[in-house]
Amino acid sequence: MSKTAITITTINVPKILEDICQNINAYNRKEEADIIVIGDKKTPEEVKDFCEKTAVKFGVKIEYLGIVEQEAALSEHKDLLDLFPYNTPDRVMLGGMLAYIRGYDRLIAVDDDNFPTRNDFVGFHSITGTEKEINLLNTESGWFNVHKALIEESGLQFYPRGFPWKQRKLESNKKTSSIAKVKVVANQGLVLEDPDIDAISRLFHPIRAIAMNADFDPQFGLQPGIWSPFNYQNTSLCRELIPVYYRPISASRNGDIWTAYLINKLAGHFGDVITFGQPLVKQIRNIHDIWDDLDLELINNRATDYLIEILRSVELSEKTYFKALEELLEKSKIKMQELTIPNQELAMISAYFDQYQTWCGVVSKIIK
Repeated sequence: MSKTAITITTINVPKILEDICQNINAYNRKEEADIIVIGDKKTPEEVKDFCEKTAVKFGVKIEYLGIVEQEAALSEHKDLLDLFPYNTPDRVMLGGMLAYIRGYDRLIAVDDDNFPTRNDFVGFHSITGTEKEINLLNTESGWFNVHKALIEESGLQFYPRGFPWKQRKLESNKKTSSIAKVKVVANQGLVLEDPDIDAISRLFHPIRAIAMNADFDPQFGLQPGIWSPFNYQNTSLCRELIPVYYRPISASRNGDIWTAYLINKLAGHFGDVITFGQPLVKQIRNIHDIWDDLDLELINNRATDYLIEILRSVELSEKTYFKALEELLEKSKIKMQELTIPNQELAMISAYFDQYQTWCGVVSKIIK
């Protein structure tokens, strides 16, 4: 039986844990999944007690790690701890690497505002790391808007956060499909109610996703070479990808999106597939200042087209995901110097690659 770690970080009392545990019990997944909660300096003291009581109530293993417990659990990897500033959601990746060190087969990352629906949360995410026959979508543009699989209550078209603005046109979504048996390395569960979109889109019009389009249900994949961004919530990664996944703080609010493009590139190199669809969650979004989000996304949105041009142009030859990541970063830095990129965008892309290489240096000591 494969084993899954569900990771979450929070600065609130994570009521979502009760919903996850109810779902785990409804589908008899207790032996397949454990929960790791990563605290931060702003996390309320009562969270540890809440996690312990919830674990007893539902019979699900929940481990809460505050700052002290994190330092103890990763005492042999202090340089890993040093990569993650306090009071940032990026600390959830400590839970991911801890799961890797402990030998879990896959990782599911969730936010504390992603509430499971009645679908089999762990079961659908267990597609990662397996070979499965699935509907694969292909497009001439090399892109597909996966939010076309969601029904918006007013019939509006909307795109995932960080989807390249140059590709936001109808031609990008003319697709064909076929059934094939493929290896799935990542799965993005889609989000109802308040899906993840750009701040500029939120300012333009409120979006409410009310259901999944039956034509795409339950899951679909993108042919290797067809790209879409995905974030780090309601997302599962196979074991091979856990040490590959990092979101440098230099890319600001869209660090997870840029990393998704690296994963798209690497998966395409190996002929593997990223899937989307189930399990659906409902996002009851935590309070955000949308104008602040817009400021954080602006340079990244402008730089994304340059990043994609760099990544698409690199040829890879390495035989493992981690080695191919190192190769991709090194060759991308060389390619970056060949392009004419505005200073702010160049600085962000350069820092992103540098920080990712620092991650590789730290993680290489763990996976050797």
